[in-house]
Amino acid sequence: MQQKNRHQIERKAKEILSQHGLFSLPIDPVKLAHELGVTVNNAKFADDSLAAMIAKRGESTRILVEQSDPPYRKRFSIAHELGHHFLHLMEDGEIIDKRGDMFREREPMSGPILEARLREIHANWFAAAVLMPEEFVRAEWSKDPNVAQLARKFNVSEEAMGYRLDYLELWTPV
Repeated sequence: MQQKNRHQIERKAKEILSQHGLFSLPIDPVKLAHELGVTVNNAKFADDSLAAMIAKRGESTRILVEQSDPPYRKRFSIAHELGHHFLHLMEDGEIIDKRGDMFREREPMSGPILEARLREIHANWFAAAVLMPEEFVRAEWSKDPNVAQLARKFNVSEEAMGYRLDYLELWTPV
């Protein structure tokens, strides 16, 4: 797998949002998927540890998200799977994500990391950059530095917004 850094992933997400004219909040990952020709469906996975998956077969790409997940979780899962679409799924195949794959994790500064784990970290970075574009977050934060209000405006969980603000060095969780 080609090594990617966070800056490259942020730039890719910004480029994709721009190409598809997604300039208003909240960003709709389903609309983005549909514009890309990617089908998004709810699913009831037999394994409760599964959260989402993306499968590519020829020209057809489909994202499935756990139907019982709350809306914030589904939005992040769809954006995460789109991250796999743009960063990892270059040929036919699928990537199945367990709930543990979606948790925030920073890339280690040194030492070995499993390729699969790094792939999940990158998809999370992509999802955050798509749902909470840096320039939008900075602009809204300067108007009203309230995590709960920003989370509502971006239609993400307060936890996700807190992580994004922390990464952008605008706010540090207590």
